[in-house]
Amino acid sequence: MGIPFKGYSLPILHCMRRFISQPLLVAGITYIGIWYPVTLYSTTNSIFLLGLATTLYNLANAAGSYLWGIILDRSERRLEFGVMLPIALTLSSFLLGRGFYEGLIAYGLIGFISAMNSPLYSLILLENYSFERVPKMNSILSQFTLVGNIVGSISAVFESSWLFPFILCFLSVPVSFVSLLGTRGKINVDKITRLKSLRGLLGALSSFAAFNFGAELFFTTFVPLNYISGNPRYLIYVSYTILYVLDEGVYYLASKLTSGKESFFMYLSIMGRALVVLSVSIILRTGTRLGQSTVSMFVLFGSFYPLYGNSFFSFMFKNIRKNRGAIIGVFNAVEDMANIAGSSTVSFLGNNINLDYLVAFYSFAFSALSLYSFISKKLPASSAE
Repeated sequence: MGIPFKGYSLPILHCMRRFISQPLLVAGITYIGIWYPVTLYSTTNSIFLLGLATTLYNLANAAGSYLWGIILDRSERRLEFGVMLPIALTLSSFLLGRGFYEGLIAYGLIGFISAMNSPLYSLILLENYSFERVPKMNSILSQFTLVGNIVGSISAVFESSWLFPFILCFLSVPVSFVSLLGTRGKINVDKITRLKSLRGLLGALSSFAAFNFGAELFFTTFVPLNYISGNPRYLIYVSYTILYVLDEGVYYLASKLTSGKESFFMYLSIMGRALVVLSVSIILRTGTRLGQSTVSMFVLFGSFYPLYGNSFFSFMFKNIRKNRGAIIGVFNAVEDMANIAGSSTVSFLGNNINLDYLVAFYSFAFSALSLYSFISKKLPASSAE
């Protein structure tokens, strides 16, 4: 059992060391993800360029998600990839401050490289803990990640330079080496099982894609929405910071609430987000300016994700033993393709952000319906087994 210590036993505290590089690494990625698009829009005042940059990032991220998943499944080297990740991000961060075109290229490179983070640490999680402990450790990993999100978003309020993520990624190199020392993975390649598993998850992938498409519409339009509402630029960073702080608590609750009730919390999260975007669309249609209420709207929308993510991860990977990296990579690639479609839609629709929110509502509705179809087919099959 171990001796209790601030809510965690000593064995869990020992295992948590594998994740201690995440706050530094994620802080750098989060800072870039918020700072670069906001800086680009404030200097160009172009929704088209904002959508273009986001699309470029997501396209590179999608390619990276799929490729890194396959590569990691074919290798036992977790330490080597864990160190290579911050080194590559450090070099890419340096390019961000070189000029407009160099910045766009660097933003795309960071999208490709950072895509390794999720399948790498998800595999470390799945390979080193029993299924019973996965929800608990996944919640801890998420909380470590959120610390990085909080640091990155707060720093964007006070610091506006490529040098900040450069330093963070550089510092995470030795931390990653120490934290992953002695960690090795497993080769998980089985092409026949992989294709069979993916075919069985098509309904879940459709729901996941629609969920992320709607989310991307919301997050991409949040920047111009604040300018239209007459809010100062720093309020965007403050919104992210409040959300990440709140999510620390929500992830903790999710680890305790969602076990055995994954389906309910997935539906709750999807429909909760659907109601938020529908409400915003109606308000904008009336010509009402949201003002600083955009902060509460943003936080409410974002806070559904810990419940959704924890439930979705546990439910989908419950019986998967092989090709985990590749399947995680496929889910991440689907997410990125949905993000590409979402950011491209924002560019295509131009300044009509009311329509963006309405499209997001229908996307969440489709996500709920396709998830219901998937679960309805999966549950009888599980009972038969």
